Amino acid sequence: MADKVSFIKQVTKALGRTNITRPKDNYDTAIFEDRNLARANAAQAVADANSMAASLIDQMVQSADDAGWKVHRTDNYEESAELIVGICKDHNAKSVLRSAHSVLTDIPIDRALAASGTVLEVTEHSSQSSNRHIEKSKAAAFNADVGITGVDYAIAETGTVVLHPRAGVSRLLSLAPPTHIAVLRPGDVLASLDELFAIQRDDFLNGKLQGSMNLISGPSKTADIEGTTVTGIHGPLEVHLIVIENNKY
Repeated sequence: MADKVSFIKQVTKALGRTNITRPKDNYDTAIFEDRNLARANAAQAVADANSMAASLIDQMVQSADDAGWKVHRTDNYEESAELIVGICKDHNAKSVLRSAHSVLTDIPIDRALAASGTVLEVTEHSSQSSNRHIEKSKAAAFNADVGITGVDYAIAETGTVVLHPRAGVSRLLSLAPPTHIAVLRPGDVLASLDELFAIQRDDFLNGKLQGSMNLISGPSKTADIEGTTVTGIHGPLEVHLIVIENNKY
């Protein structure tokens, strides 16, 4: 663990940052095999996410803003739906694709977008889908003007959204459309990657870990060409984070 702490200190110094939460010498996250310990660490991470939801939301909002997200805080589901419709109208979106995350089922997005005249599709393909269906879903993602997802987790420390591709949640939803909208609720936000990895380790030991995950920290950027940072090369040019303060209508 000392090597890990030393490494993170060096990275922190190189980045010019001083407010990163560093792991304690005795803090176990992912490098262990004991299932009971993994279960306890994961449970503690989830409990902390719920008990500190308000402060973690505040930290997430600040970190996400620093990372380049366009952050919106809303009071309820109806307000969130209106905001999503407004973003789609601002971009003259004709085709919108959304994931099957439960938060997007709770929010009356489908009705609101339909009333605005926007064509909305819900991604459904999985690893069991036929090749023809998968190719059709891929084409829909690349043709969509806006992709909307929930989040599986968010990381307050870095302003990162975590997505696990699976049935109803295609990775292309957050990558192919030029605009991505992510929606999160209190309890979705973890303090740091340590908590995420603790949960992932428990899922792995119990055979529940998804095959991959996307970590999204703002709009797509690259500086490969002459060291000049360009936005929107390998993914969305614009990303919106909608934070629902209360789980109510």
